[in-house]
Amino acid sequence: MNSVLAILNIFIDPAASVRYQRAQGKLAWLPPILLAAAISAGVSLVLRPFFEQAMYNDLLDKMSAEKAREAMAFASGTLTFSAVMTPVMLAIMLAISSALVLGFSTIAGVRAVFTDVFTLLAHCALIPLTAQVAQSVVVKLRGELTSMAGMQPAFGIDLLLGDDAPRLLQGLLNYFSFFTLWYIVILAFGYAALTGVSKAKAFGVTCPVWVLGLIFAVVGSLAG
Repeated sequence: MNSVLAILNIFIDPAASVRYQRAQGKLAWLPPILLAAAISAGVSLVLRPFFEQAMYNDLLDKMSAEKAREAMAFASGTLTFSAVMTPVMLAIMLAISSALVLGFSTIAGVRAVFTDVFTLLAHCALIPLTAQVAQSVVVKLRGELTSMAGMQPAFGIDLLLGDDAPRLLQGLLNYFSFFTLWYIVILAFGYAALTGVSKAKAFGVTCPVWVLGLIFAVVGSLAG
């Protein structure tokens, strides 16, 4: 099987993906991280003109045009730095998530190795990137944006809510998009294949990874 297709097999067959990961050795985590960084860089390249225009429009509502241009100059540099640092930041976030899973594995009495968990999470990290790809397609189709609000198309269950729904509920349901649910299921199934535990137990052990993201999403919705 083509190496890229083998990496992407995590999307549909986590058990087979885990077998592939084991066969690749200790550096099996590196290719998916590099692939994720490449995809993220491509999405950033597509979205950057829209992002900068939307941000500039929002700034104009709060300050003069001169101040807005100065702020955008700084923001442009920050965006470039963030794009360059994507592989490093991804690796750090995966390391933190792996440590969480390993800690809960110990509590649950499951034998797991940090490198194996890290590799699994690196492959699973490709799934949320599909949301970024979908976002770029939607934004591209919409064309010119008037504000940053248009940069965040809704893919969550919150689509069923009205505009007057409580922010807490909106943040909660917005987090559980199709892509997030897909990630949660694949991560649990992959962990079950990796450690030999039941899928129910795997869901419990891996839940800290996505619960942490849920907390940030809810806090962000309340602060917005």
